[in-house]
Amino acid sequence: MKKYRKLFYFVLGLISVFVYFIGCHADFVARKLTFHPAKYPIGNWDVVKGSAVYDVSEEVRFPNSRHQMLVGRYFDYTKMVTGDTARGSVLYCHGNAGNISHLTDWAFQLSRDLRCHVFVFDYAGYGKSEGEATASGILDDGRAARNWLAEHDGIPNDNVILYGQSLGGSVAVDIAAKDGARALIVESSFTSLGDMGQRLLPFLPVHWLLREQLASIDKISQFHNPVFISHGQADQTIPFSQGQRLFDAANEPKTFYIPPPCYDYHSAPHCQEHRQQLRTLIDSPPIRNNVP
Repeated sequence: MKKYRKLFYFVLGLISVFVYFIGCHADFVARKLTFHPAKYPIGNWDVVKGSAVYDVSEEVRFPNSRHQMLVGRYFDYTKMVTGDTARGSVLYCHGNAGNISHLTDWAFQLSRDLRCHVFVFDYAGYGKSEGEATASGILDDGRAARNWLAEHDGIPNDNVILYGQSLGGSVAVDIAAKDGARALIVESSFTSLGDMGQRLLPFLPVHWLLREQLASIDKISQFHNPVFISHGQADQTIPFSQGQRLFDAANEPKTFYIPPPCYDYHSAPHCQEHRQQLRTLIDSPPIRNNVP
């Protein structure tokens, strides 16, 4: 009996040491499991002089609150269509992998489709941006990008349209919930970092270990302007059910869009119907008085 008791305490001790080690290094573990940045020079950074993208966009640098220099690209809709005015200013928070150089053509088309100025940026550690990505850091980076866009376009911070894809959805939701926005667009995103971690590592108490959960499911109900959530049923990266749960937690007015087959995987291009749905959102008025 004493032999088994000693073995029990020995195993319990090993588990305690393991949990303590993981707990003390939770942020490190989270960074390695969560963030997969493509650092410069990886990507397509050459914007050909005289091309359509070159003529209507510019690369910009701006600091976050941690005094790290971040890099983004601003697309000016008024340079695309002569005589037309922009319907709004969109901050696009991209997903986990890659960097903004992979989004150049896509952001150009998004600006044309939505008839808006579009600003894409890289979190710390991605592309040309300085530093290293952390769960709390990307939220700070998103706010720094939002502040730059609002100041550049001469609008209040809460008049920016926030658009987050995948990991970027958690950034957009956090800013919208705490600071306000004209509208919120969330595409193929998760309920929380803890939920995703538990799905990938069911043998670890991930919810307990993470200091920053990026828990959109707990934040999105604090936002009261128009919400548009899209999630593909063929998404093998983030379960479709997590998109449904986010939508259920959001306030009206809200729209849940399921892309048709062949457009319903994680990073699928937008079909014509999807683009039209987004244009309808942009044209709808906010319902809160804090947005002009």
